[in-house]
Amino acid sequence: MVLVKELEDPTPPNNIGNSPTISASNEWSPLHTLLIGRASHSLFPSEPPHMIRATMPSPHHHLFYPHHRFPASIVAKADEELDNFARVMTEKFGIKVYRPREVDWDNEANGYTGAMPRDGLMVVGRTVVEACFAWGCRREEVDLAFGGVLEEIQVQVVREVKEKEKEKEKEEKEGEGAGEEDVNVRICRAPKILGRDTIYDGLLDEDENGEDQDVDVDGNIDHGPCAENGVVVRKKWAINNTRPAFDCADFMRFGTVLIGQLSHVTNPKGVDYLRAVLPSPYTVELLNTTDDHAMHIDATILPLRHGTLIYCPLRVTEEELRRHEVFRDWELRPLPWNPEEEEEEEDGPPMYMCSKWLVLNALSVNETTIVVEERQERFARWLEEEFGMEVVRLPFRHVNSLGGSFHCATVDLVRGEF
Repeated sequence: MVLVKELEDPTPPNNIGNSPTISASNEWSPLHTLLIGRASHSLFPSEPPHMIRATMPSPHHHLFYPHHRFPASIVAKADEELDNFARVMTEKFGIKVYRPREVDWDNEANGYTGAMPRDGLMVVGRTVVEACFAWGCRREEVDLAFGGVLEEIQVQVVREVKEKEKEKEKEEKEGEGAGEEDVNVRICRAPKILGRDTIYDGLLDEDENGEDQDVDVDGNIDHGPCAENGVVVRKKWAINNTRPAFDCADFMRFGTVLIGQLSHVTNPKGVDYLRAVLPSPYTVELLNTTDDHAMHIDATILPLRHGTLIYCPLRVTEEELRRHEVFRDWELRPLPWNPEEEEEEEDGPPMYMCSKWLVLNALSVNETTIVVEERQERFARWLEEEFGMEVVRLPFRHVNSLGGSFHCATVDLVRGEF
């Protein structure tokens, strides 16, 4: 496995030199270490037509077929945007940045992209969790693109353990008593699928009108929702519940509580799996969202800092958010305009995979600083005027074209005060 190639380390700000290898429990604490994706050789995802209809903008459905590359000019400009983003994070904020291996997604895996690591990896406390992808075209993504990053983390953890052991020995010799601090970093890899994948069983047939059939979470035909503990568990999803499936981008961290959703790529067994692998005291709670095309929660809610959250009122209600104890005392603000009603930019690349609610897919550097796409000027000014945020405006439209924005294109490996 090829190890990740890091950017040259800058002079670290206060505390970063002593920060742990892996540690993150929310979306807003000071960011110290970051994984940023790479766009090279990206392909349109190749999943069954019913999945594409469920999740992708209808004008572009015909483009999602095997071995179909995104336009080379868009991919090249997306890589320039990602490289620039990495430089800014390093040079302006002193953040340590990892980059993935460059992968030819057609010849090596018939995959999708290395530009969106948030979908496949997340850090919860001192545990790295790999997604159980529903999409077959993403099954090798973490191994091929991000495996080197995980190997490098393991190397650093071993080094960290040895340093702790030396400190302990020194303290014992000096009679000061050994410290109790432990490293306890875990990397939880997704289980491999052996044999035929069953995630689309019962969903590949269309009715006589060419419409997808309604199927419940066990893969049975069904025509009505039901609820369990207030959470909808039966809906017309593009996957069944025959094995665990989830994308990490369907979850956000709010201290020891992860807020997530069921979606066209996340099923109840996936949520149960995530609950089982998370360390204590972390728990998972599900939002009832009203998004018919649900796939990834980070264009539905955006926590700016502790106590303040922006949300898409077309996808979730304030009442539903306040049903969760973690939000009881928060300031919850709907975005006061509908980005879908804004005029298309004539000179912008197509939004092949996302709606304009991608505006909420921003990245917090800390509780007062956030990164947004440079053309989202209305949003940037609103954040500055309403919330007193320092807004870093960076070009990212070509990355948007490939399926995500700053939150999607990153994994925050270390956040917090140390």
